[in-house]
Amino acid sequence: MKNLLKVIIATLVLATISGCTGYGVTFQSAPSTQLSDCYPALVGDWRVIEGERNAPTSDEDFLSVSPDCSAIMSITFKTESGKQSAKVDNMKDGKNGSIQFAQGSNYDYVVISPKESSFEITKEITLPSGKIIYQINKGKDGVILRSVDLDKTAQLVLQKKISGQLYIDNDAPDGRSASNIYVRGDQQKIAGYLENLDVYSDKRLLLIPANPKEIKQIQKAIKNNGKEK
Repeated sequence: MKNLLKVIIATLVLATISGCTGYGVTFQSAPSTQLSDCYPALVGDWRVIEGERNAPTSDEDFLSVSPDCSAIMSITFKTESGKQSAKVDNMKDGKNGSIQFAQGSNYDYVVISPKESSFEITKEITLPSGKIIYQINKGKDGVILRSVDLDKTAQLVLQKKISGQLYIDNDAPDGRSASNIYVRGDQQKIAGYLENLDVYSDKRLLLIPANPKEIKQIQKAIKNNGKEK
């Protein structure tokens, strides 16, 4: 997983996640019956870092969340041959799914619901799509997002600590591996898994407030998005 922000975007466009087909780990239910369309702590302009605050990065990744969360913009700046370009994606355009937020006892969550109710692994096998969930933790460095780890969840399913459907194919005819877990349960059961079990990736996505110069770059990129098309 090169960058968790790109994974979230890939999730919404039904792309490959971490080298596997499908969605990785998905859940039958959200961890709360009350979902919000906005998460005030995420409003603003952010520098996105995978790992620690001083982690090296070749690209400059940013996130911009509008006051009402109607737009969640991912902005990546690249510099090649001395020329800077910007790639802008609206993660909340609704074309491929919805982004909502849930509040838990210990943590809050991003809940992504793809439009498709199922996806095809092979012509013979179709699995439920479910909801993709990320943990939100407001830490001292900024806002931290963690994804649910496929291997950790698989072990918990095999140990019968989590109720779920596990699909693994390491010898697919097209040469790709496929690993998908559909975690079953109502809101209360899913909340219990997310709050009490070690299911999260050791990698983290850290959001730290952008400085004034970066904010100016971000807003310019968003304003110019689509003009060059």
